[in-house]
Amino acid sequence: MNADETGKPPKPKKVDLSGVPETMLWPLWNRAMETRRSDRMVADPMAVDIVERIDYDFAGHFGKPTVFHPIRALVCDDLIRRYLARVSEPTVIALGEGLDAQLWRIDDDRVRWVSVDLPEAIRVRETLLPPHPRAAKVVRSALDPAWMDAVPADARPFITAAGLLMYFAEKDVRLLLARISERFRGAEVFFDTIAPFFSRRTANGMKVTKLYTAPPMPWGISFDDIPDFLRSIPRLEPVSVQTYADPCPKRTRLYKLLSYIPPVRRALAGCLVHARVSSS
Repeated sequence: MNADETGKPPKPKKVDLSGVPETMLWPLWNRAMETRRSDRMVADPMAVDIVERIDYDFAGHFGKPTVFHPIRALVCDDLIRRYLARVSEPTVIALGEGLDAQLWRIDDDRVRWVSVDLPEAIRVRETLLPPHPRAAKVVRSALDPAWMDAVPADARPFITAAGLLMYFAEKDVRLLLARISERFRGAEVFFDTIAPFFSRRTANGMKVTKLYTAPPMPWGISFDDIPDFLRSIPRLEPVSVQTYADPCPKRTRLYKLLSYIPPVRRALAGCLVHARVSSS
């Protein structure tokens, strides 16, 4: 924690978040704890700094750190780096990115970054993250198509929706992806999913710890159903669908073993999805 002009560390900031916006603190905690590991897969010093500056009982709310949010960050970071290497004027649209410092992890001095989020999330982001000369903030729900007006019509953006779509109803997920496919030909999309089993559990209040109950996550989808779901949306095609175990099997050995069992994979596996919109 940085000291102020008196040499004393500043008092931790309180954050006024609840419901879905509060979930932005969960991946922040896991990325910060991952960064402190000697064998870390993601280095996110800004996450460490933010955790130190917030007056919040992270461990009490979210429990022991897990590897899944860092895996998601690793996969998405790598996909965006590949996109940046291919595109001369890159634009990344981050839907519901919360307190992710992904822009600072992968910045290549060219990318234009558009962060789309709810008012309370943007307010906290502006308080805890520094401004960036190539970043724009759009205070909208991802389901409000007005955010698309902040992006040039001819752009072929990379659109991330990490940790977001499970909080929408399936019809809303389908509508959002259909609008993206219609508006941004040639775009790439990254998002993650939960299985229907966990979606049903959250409907009745899934206790993560004694202090924290996860908000409802209406949309769950089985690993096997994702490719057909994507193809049911005009011009959208799957590029890859992975379980969380696939990118880092050494850190997810039990999860990897279970993912080899098709009924278990269908019932329980969360997935990392990369899709592309046809240019035609």
